[in-house]
Amino acid sequence: MGLRLLWGVRGQSYTATVVVGALTASATTGALVAIGHRAGHAALPFAAIGAVLFPRDAGSGAVGLVFAGFVFHVLAMFVWSYVCVRLAERTGSRAFAAVTVTAGNFIASWVVAVTGGRGLASELTLGDRLLFSLVLGVSLVVGMRYAFFASRDAPTS
Repeated sequence: MGLRLLWGVRGQSYTATVVVGALTASATTGALVAIGHRAGHAALPFAAIGAVLFPRDAGSGAVGLVFAGFVFHVLAMFVWSYVCVRLAERTGSRAFAAVTVTAGNFIASWVVAVTGGRGLASELTLGDRLLFSLVLGVSLVVGMRYAFFASRDAPTS
């Protein structure tokens, strides 16, 4: 056995949830920025998410509200990614897991808007919400494909 450089480094240093969560959070953040830009202000979706946590008007666009919405969005995407990865591991179907999680996110967003009058579903049109759900579903599938593919190709010793 020859001398190897960095022999103590693992082949994959992140779990599948971290990989899927990072990809999903970045893709959906980009989608929300594009949807918000088309609606008039790129920060509007994040302000709507932040308005769920802090009862203020999402139209005000306060920096704190936008920042809180962004952080909550990223955390929520990691939670949804965790649920999706676990569901995919149990069922063996990445597509089924992604569709289930996407439907759960869509319904949860609708419930928050109906019960509290705030949130992403209260600010976005149905078409924008469907577009967001499509981006979420595709990013979950691509993220799991990448995460599970990378873990298989990781060198083992």
